[in-house]
Amino acid sequence: MFREEAIEVIRKAITEEGILASAQRKDNYARVWARDSMMTGYAGILICDEEILNGLEKSILTLAKHQAENGQIPSNVVNGRASYGTHVGRTDATAWWIVTTCEYLGITSDDALRVSLKEKIYQALSCLKTWEYNQRGLVYSPLGGNWADEYVTSGYTLYDNVLRYWALKNTSEIYNDHELKVVAEQTKNLIQQNFCKNDSNAFRYHETAYAKAKTKPYFWASLNANGYDERFDLAGNALSVLLDFEINIDAFSEFLNIVSNEFKHWMLPAFYPVIFPGDDDWRLLENNYSYSFKNQPYHFHNGGSWPIFLGWLCLGLKKKGVRGIPEKIITEYETLMNEKGELFREYYSTDKLLPLGTEQLCFSATGYLLMS
Repeated sequence: MFREEAIEVIRKAITEEGILASAQRKDNYARVWARDSMMTGYAGILICDEEILNGLEKSILTLAKHQAENGQIPSNVVNGRASYGTHVGRTDATAWWIVTTCEYLGITSDDALRVSLKEKIYQALSCLKTWEYNQRGLVYSPLGGNWADEYVTSGYTLYDNVLRYWALKNTSEIYNDHELKVVAEQTKNLIQQNFCKNDSNAFRYHETAYAKAKTKPYFWASLNANGYDERFDLAGNALSVLLDFEINIDAFSEFLNIVSNEFKHWMLPAFYPVIFPGDDDWRLLENNYSYSFKNQPYHFHNGGSWPIFLGWLCLGLKKKGVRGIPEKIITEYETLMNEKGELFREYYSTDKLLPLGTEQLCFSATGYLLMS
């Protein structure tokens, strides 16, 4: 229904530096963000849109040009100036750049580009390796260190580690690197054995915390020195399903149905349950922002619904043969855009389904393309 509109939003955001975060080209959104431009470029790969693919290549090269000495990819670039994060660095920027750069190299016949980017990709992987800190296999992200930069998750996060696995996997395939393939498989197994209850005798990162953690129908959000954050991280779980991690898909689908029934719609929250004033984690929320506080209950990262990650969820579920839930999600999203008359807003509040945040966001246009 809105496919052409989604594509047009993305095309309007393409500049000589790459794909900006929004077609509106205002404020912080008039930048080439690593995670935004790479996810948007991934959609361009899926739909084989030459104009978006051209923008993706520009984004790849712009970000590569500003790669830091340690291999880190910038969080964003604007007018030739790079930012690697404000309060903290962004772990997922480096991983997303590797993932989608390799996906792009897999469809292009430009062998010279593949050769020229190899060193930068391996430098970026080396940077991710240093972020293990303890050399035990999982990447550690500081509070605010990924897309949910004003939220409460930190430590060995599901989302960042699944992305790191994807980066290793893609690089090993593009450069036919058997040693890296082994590392990728080891990383996947490490995540599998440490982010959900299972009966294996595999190595546990934190034996005491693992023993105390409760069984869930999804992968836990993160692990820290003080234990597990057992909340539901939609983005991390969506990517886990897409990348064929072992999960009981029937139990997972039933959990999604339960959450949908609780909220009475299918614009599922990015994180669940919602954090309220008085909850233990509220103190981690209330001061963690740059310009204004957005994480009121049901808003932004705190229970807000993000079409971009619903898109990844739909893509993963359909890969597993689950059709009903993706159909319900895209129908709900199309209905909201029709009723509200606003296309591709940043997120929706999950209590009143208000379209909020920036308009004409490539993130949300990309989410729609992934859904459909």
